[in-house]
Parts: sequence; C-alpha cells; structure tokens
Amino acid sequence: MIKLRRRYLTAPLLTAVAAMLSLALVVVPASANPGLRVSGAVCEADVVPGGSYIHRMTVSIRDTDPAMDIRVDVMGWGQSLQGVAQALQASEDTTSYSAREYITVEPESFHLEPGDAQEVVAAIHIPEDVGPGGRYAIIYIRSQPTGEGQVGVVSAINTLVLLTVKDSQLVREGKIIELTTSEVVSGQPVDILTTFQNTGNHHFKIKGEVTICNAQGEALDTIYIPLTPSSVMPTMSRQLKSTFIPQGELPLGVYSVTSKIMVEDSTILDETQSTFEVKKPYIPPPAPASVTVTPGSPATLETGDGRIRISFPQGSVTGQVEVSVQSYPSEQLPQPPSGFKLGATCFRVDGLPGLLAKEATLTIKYSTVDLAQAQGSASQLTLARWDEAQSKWSVLKTKADKEAMTLTTKTNQLSIWAVMVGAPPGPTSWGLVIGGSVAGIMIIGLLVYFLVVRRRAYQ
Repeated sequence: MIKLRRRYLTAPLLTAVAAMLSLALVVVPASANPGLRVSGAVCEADVVPGGSYIHRMTVSIRDTDPAMDIRVDVMGWGQSLQGVAQALQASEDTTSYSAREYITVEPESFHLEPGDAQEVVAAIHIPEDVGPGGRYAIIYIRSQPTGEGQVGVVSAINTLVLLTVKDSQLVREGKIIELTTSEVVSGQPVDILTTFQNTGNHHFKIKGEVTICNAQGEALDTIYIPLTPSSVMPTMSRQLKSTFIPQGELPLGVYSVTSKIMVEDSTILDETQSTFEVKKPYIPPPAPASVTVTPGSPATLETGDGRIRISFPQGSVTGQVEVSVQSYPSEQLPQPPSGFKLGATCFRVDGLPGLLAKEATLTIKYSTVDLAQAQGSASQLTLARWDEAQSKWSVLKTKADKEAMTLTTKTNQLSIWAVMVGAPPGPTSWGLVIGGSVAGIMIIGLLVYFLVVRRRAYQ
C-alpha cells in the first residue's frame, strides 16, 4: 500500500505579473484570495518498480468565493536557491529524477460554484526500470484567469509528489559550488553566501558551519547555520546565508572563510575555503537593541557591546514608546555640511513619533578609525543628527572624553546619527569681539598719530 501524508493547505498564491498572450495574469497571495483549498496537498510515498498507486486530492472553494474554472497539470519540480518549490514545464524538466511522466490526473479541468468541492485523482505508474533513489513532480492546481480587461487574477497551489524507490540505495552527496562574501563596508555586517548542490539521488535537508580567521590563522567567529526547513532536491542547489558581525575593528588585510555543509547527523558532505579583504578602515555595526520608555520612570537604551547608550530622564515621553537602535548603511548617509566630513561611526534610532519632552543624553564610543580621520584630535570629533523632516544635518554641541573615548550630547529628537570630523560652531564671545574692536581702534589711532607727527616733522 502507498504511504500518503495528507495535509490541508490554503493556497500559497505567489505574487507575479506575467504576459500570457495578450492577457496579464496576476497570481495573488493567499491573504487576497484564500478561497482555493486542496486537501492531500503532499503525496509522499515509498514505491516499487512496476507498481501502480492512487493519490486523491479534494479541491474546494468557500461559499463567499466567486465561481472558478480550475485547471490541473502535472509538471516538473524545480527549486529556487532559497528552497521554494517551482513548477517546471516539460522543456525545463530534464533530470532523471523526474516523476512527471509517471502521473496522470482526472479530471484535468472542472468548474466550481461557490462552496463546491471536486475530487481529483492522480494515478501513478512506476516503470520497471525506474532505478534507485527518489522521483519528484508537482501537480499544479490553478484557477483560470478571472477579471476584466488586460489583467486577470489566478489562484494556484503546488501539490508536491515525493516518491522513494523502496529498498534502493539512497545516495546523499553534494558539493559546494560557490562561496562568496559581500563587499566589506565599514559599519555593515559581512554576508557570507554558501551555494551547495545536491549531487545525490534523493532529497535531504542540510545545515552549515562557517569559520572566519584572520591573517594569523586565529578564529574570529564560527557561525552555525540551522537545518533547512525543506530538503534540497537532486541536481538542485541551495544558498545558505551567514552573517559575520565582528566583535571589534578589523585591521586591513586578508581574512579566510571556511564553509562546511552537513546533513542532519552532522556528517560533512563538503568543505571549501575562500577569502575576503579589508581594504579600508572597518568598524562593525552596532548591535541592535531596544527599550520601553514610559513617562513615569527613567530608562536607558544601550547596545550589548556598550558602544551606544541613550539615557531618557523621567518625564521625557508623554506615553509608552519602544525605542530601538540599529546599524545604518554608511554609503546611504547624506553629504555632510560644509566644513565637516563623515567619520566611520553611524547608526539609526527609531520609535519616537515626535520630540522628547525632556532631552535625552546620548553617549557613543568613537572608534580608532574616527580618531584617525580626525588626525588624532578627539576635539575635532562631533555628533550630528540628520533631521529627516527638514532634510538637513544638525551638528550638536558635543563633549569628548579622550580617556573613555566617548562623545556625549543632549538631544530632544532621535533619527540617523553620525560621527563627523570638524569643530562645531561655538557660542559667540562678545567680550572677545568688543575687546578686539577696541584694540583695533587704538591701533588705527596710533597709526594716524604717527603719520601726522612725522608729516609735521618733515614740514
């Protein structure tokens, strides 16, 4: 007997716009049209060469849904790099692991009135010479386009067919076909992408382990990638992403990356190495953090690494708010004001809908990269806030603590922040201005006196 797993699924309706003859089809998401439903949406079975099997599905719509014309097609099973199942046309379904030609469905098309249901029967015939491993197909159930004019709406569900040839040798093998890293940009994490291809004859899930080392071979971090929620199909590839957030500044130089791909029991399928280079001064992004601020008590928002701390006094807000801090892409920062240049540290603070009733105190630890850009003079470092409503920078009065390597300012609003290099304009010293003016008048008077005296002497 065939072993079937029956699941009841609401249509995972993919969003797309495609040209089909002169009609544009929009496959809508489930939230927009949840009416198309299929029971028995997964057929997973152990089969024998020469065997015949039946899989039954029930397609239905709700009472509140419009009438639909339904089409059922048997297609190949493809996968995106993220593991999403994709129905393939016959011309694209070229692997030896396809079960598309083993399956016929009845009926292939039918009409549903609101509240109706229709049984669809899939007859599966396994060839005598099927060979070992797994065989795969998708039964693609979709509504015919509805709507007027040049745009029609389509609801669709993929029914997944996974057949395993009983008592055959199942091979779980694969190879890493690509290992790449994102561009190393100061203030941003480094994304590491491992692309793995299943070269075996059966589907299986994978997990990963990525280790980053410096030029001296010292391990800076090991990142564990959890088991994928879905299997990698034979001949298909899966891309696993890991994110490296350094604990401190990265010196210039070349760093090595080692990536391992394993199955569930930690058996290693493949391992490879690559490198990335830090060509410009780099500081890591601030660790994200958040805090709930209420009117009746003070609160402090501080990142786990202690690099950013915002102290809110009691009464700084008029209602409860959730304030958060996170990294911000330095390349997206607006141009600094005249006389200033951007440092290496930047971040964003969100959650405050308006101005604070009482100013908060913002303290950040500046980096050695910030200091180097100021030619070693901490007094040249200042904090600036981007005012999004006015589209301009506000350079704030900033106190620098050279011993603690911190910059502190007070602010009544939160937004995008950056360390800048350049002395902020200080308050005007009228005593100096007046004193300078008096001194200038006296000097001019003396010059006039000596000119007059010398002129009379010559006369």
